[in-house]
Amino acid sequence: MTPDGTSTFPIADRWSYSWLVLGGILGLFAFGQWTIPLAPWFVGLFFIRFMHSQKPLRGYVILSLVRMGLATVILGQLMPSSIFPPQVRYVVIILGSLSGVLPYLADRMIAPRIKGVTATLVFPVTYTAWEFVTLTINPLGTFGAVAYSQYGNLPLMQLVSVTGLSGLTFMITWFASTVNWIWERSFSWPAIRRSVAVYAAVIGFVLLYGGARLVFHASSAGTMQIACFSLRGLGADFRSLARIDGVAFRQKTRGVHDRYFDETRRQADSGAQLILWPEAAGICASEDETALIERGRQLARETHIYLAMPLFIQILQGNQPPENKLIVVDPAGEVVLEHYKYGGNQFEGSVLGNGVLQTFQTPSAIVGGVICWDMDFPRIVNQAGRNGTDILLAPANDWEAVSITHAHMAVFRAIENGVSLVRQAKNGLSIATDPYGRTLATMDHFTASERLMIAQIPTTGITTVYSVIGDLFAWATVIGFPLLVCLAVVESRRSKQN
Repeated sequence: MTPDGTSTFPIADRWSYSWLVLGGILGLFAFGQWTIPLAPWFVGLFFIRFMHSQKPLRGYVILSLVRMGLATVILGQLMPSSIFPPQVRYVVIILGSLSGVLPYLADRMIAPRIKGVTATLVFPVTYTAWEFVTLTINPLGTFGAVAYSQYGNLPLMQLVSVTGLSGLTFMITWFASTVNWIWERSFSWPAIRRSVAVYAAVIGFVLLYGGARLVFHASSAGTMQIACFSLRGLGADFRSLARIDGVAFRQKTRGVHDRYFDETRRQADSGAQLILWPEAAGICASEDETALIERGRQLARETHIYLAMPLFIQILQGNQPPENKLIVVDPAGEVVLEHYKYGGNQFEGSVLGNGVLQTFQTPSAIVGGVICWDMDFPRIVNQAGRNGTDILLAPANDWEAVSITHAHMAVFRAIENGVSLVRQAKNGLSIATDPYGRTLATMDHFTASERLMIAQIPTTGITTVYSVIGDLFAWATVIGFPLLVCLAVVESRRSKQN
């Protein structure tokens, strides 16, 4: 027995593999199309329990194989081979699984050497630091972050306005290690009451903060009517057509432009002040780019609107990469924003943007713009919280399996940075929210009878702690990990001396 009453490690548990299986089943619902918000809270618990009942290396190998199986199922849905080459998925699955079990291995080797409630911090600190580092260097951005599973729990989601995603990850994984710590002490109240009190106090404060933030929010001084739409019946793979028949490509894309401009005029006549098209709505040959933008400038002048036109410029001659960019024209017909897509370019092969978020001033709000996958990179969107952006435009183009998950991920950026979000998607879920993540309007491209979303968007953003301190909390966990290792070494030496 250890000094605080637990069994020696590995602990004896005849149900060890049952916990592994249960964790694996729940893992199917921790992220993706089948997400159940409660599942991630218990996946970590059962995997920790399994690891604590195994020798470290054996547990690591077995749990890595389980994680590979889960990743294969989940990513098989979300990363279709038509978009992601098989070798990309294999790398993500293998490396992601092998590295993703390291926090469990670290907890298995370090936590038993630390006395008291502090031992419960090993897993959340390690997992949060691991997730932050790996997702920061991941070309897919923050896709797969644990925090995204909590979409819909608005009071809990407000935590990201202070800590970013890492705070939510920490609370979920700390729950797992705390409950396991209690479990290993046979739920004996004298031994566990301090741990229960500490976690209950912290999670209670988090929920109180989130609830108060929603109840006592400052109302916006005004709103802007924004209309977004996507079109039906386009029926063409334009990029393939561009490679095969440039003349036909130019004819068909001009027809698409006609339909977008006709609908834009209708929405302007209905009172829209700003109109946003979905990503790549303005696909065209490079030879037609100038004329397309000029047409947008003329319509904006005639209707006195701001027109946000996402363009996809296809180079028909030569091997130059296409350009995926967002152009915004003001009521005077001037181009006030030109943003090149930053995220996901390596998969679509377009020109890489510089990651600098631009804004333009309207009479009532500062408006910024990014494109689709850019929203998966908090450090890019964090500029919106720092440069005074009130409304963030995010045209997108998804595929059905990922559409809902991807739209929900974007809402976290709005809460982090205190901006209203307008995300218009082709082949996906369109959503508009206020700076607290509350839904103002939605439109599902796959089910809506009319692919139109109109919303009154608050014109005043709010300052958040996260917009000021950025990923300070995440970096604290990175620093905290070696400190916990040192503590484990010191306490192990003291135990041996005693």
